[in-house]
Amino acid sequence: MLYTIRPLLKLLLFAPLVICGILFAAQVVSQKQLPQIKEGLQRYGKAVPRILLVSILCGALCMGFFMTGMPYSGSFRMSFTYPKASKGLTPNSTTLDASEILSNEVLERAVENEKLGNLSVGELKNTLGIGNVKARDRVSVDELYVSTEYEVSYNASKRTASLDKDVLLKAVSDAYYEYFTESYGRKTDVLEEDYSGVTDLDYLDVHKYLDSQINNVIEYMDMCSAENATFVSDVTQESFGSIKDKAKNFQDVSLERYQAYVLKYGLSHNSGQYISRLNYENRVTNVEYLKNLAAYRVRIAAIDRYDGDITRAVLVPTRDEDGEFYQSRTKIGTDYFAADANARLEAATANQLNIETNNYHIQSLSTATGGDAQREEADKMVEALKKEISSITNQAIETIEDYDAQTANGYISFVFPDRFSDLQFFVIKSALYAVILFTALSVVILTNADALLKKRKKNKKLKVI
Repeated sequence: MLYTIRPLLKLLLFAPLVICGILFAAQVVSQKQLPQIKEGLQRYGKAVPRILLVSILCGALCMGFFMTGMPYSGSFRMSFTYPKASKGLTPNSTTLDASEILSNEVLERAVENEKLGNLSVGELKNTLGIGNVKARDRVSVDELYVSTEYEVSYNASKRTASLDKDVLLKAVSDAYYEYFTESYGRKTDVLEEDYSGVTDLDYLDVHKYLDSQINNVIEYMDMCSAENATFVSDVTQESFGSIKDKAKNFQDVSLERYQAYVLKYGLSHNSGQYISRLNYENRVTNVEYLKNLAAYRVRIAAIDRYDGDITRAVLVPTRDEDGEFYQSRTKIGTDYFAADANARLEAATANQLNIETNNYHIQSLSTATGGDAQREEADKMVEALKKEISSITNQAIETIEDYDAQTANGYISFVFPDRFSDLQFFVIKSALYAVILFTALSVVILTNADALLKKRKKNKKLKVI
């Protein structure tokens, strides 16, 4: 009901101002000049109480208009609180786009709220808007500035007028936070492993699997160290660098000791099957080796075909950081061929190393001397390795979580205005409206608008006579 009568209230508020403007314009046009201020002041002194009363009543009507609009409009402030936001990036270094809060994917999550009924994504999107809270007056090329604060506004439609605006805005903010953390938040899934399936692997496969897992930890710690090398967790008392050192020690000492023990006794759950698998891997790797070696030779031959005069020097004039000219040597075909040839040679060398390693493992398994006692000892070593790597990964995860808690502040903060601040804002706007109306009415009285009307009536009577 209130939503339907608000347009009428708006018309009533604008009507007095429009009438005053019309009367003032009519007075100026008809008299070609403003009337005497002295006469206007005499009439104005008598009319002040009535003008004040009308202004107060209209101000109250304006306050009523704003109050009736409270259920149908609202907003909340959204601030990105993690360090990379000031560079326009998400936590995983992709481009930050705050308008994603109005994307279909986010709003689809929002409309799942039971209190929003069967509201569609399109109906919800039509009621929402987003804008910067504050932007700099001056933007410099040398100084990057990216807004990290935005205001999301809501204006009800006929379809959403019956819904609670606070519930609707909360649903939107919760949906966006969930979407943002899932899409861009730091993920530690690669580190989360219970290693329960390790005992089902063959002895040499245990080494390969744990080596791969600990490499994930090392690479993750390298990435975190690049972001903040000095951070020390209050929870674990570890830095990213110290955890990386523990991971390297596990890889170079504990894992190598375990592998040496397994190869010494040629331990395997099924040595015949494992040897067959290694032989198959060697055949596949050998094909890759021959391909890489052939590609390397082709590129070396291509380099030899280049004319020496062309490859001697190709200089391009350019400027340095200080704006001074200098001759820069640009890359030519031989440079690209050389880089590609080097990469192919490195790949072929790695293939050859894998084949030699597999051959060594095949030899160890073929001359196995280990029995039940050695297998039992190897099983104990596997359990010890599981505990050690679990301890390292848990420390890594806890340190990352502590770092994010101290620096990211939850990634996003949402601030919803309280009703008292809304009322203050409405009172100020209503008072301003009353002052404007009071001024407009005063101007009409001072410019002798009613005297003009009387003069017109008198002129009409004279014409009749």
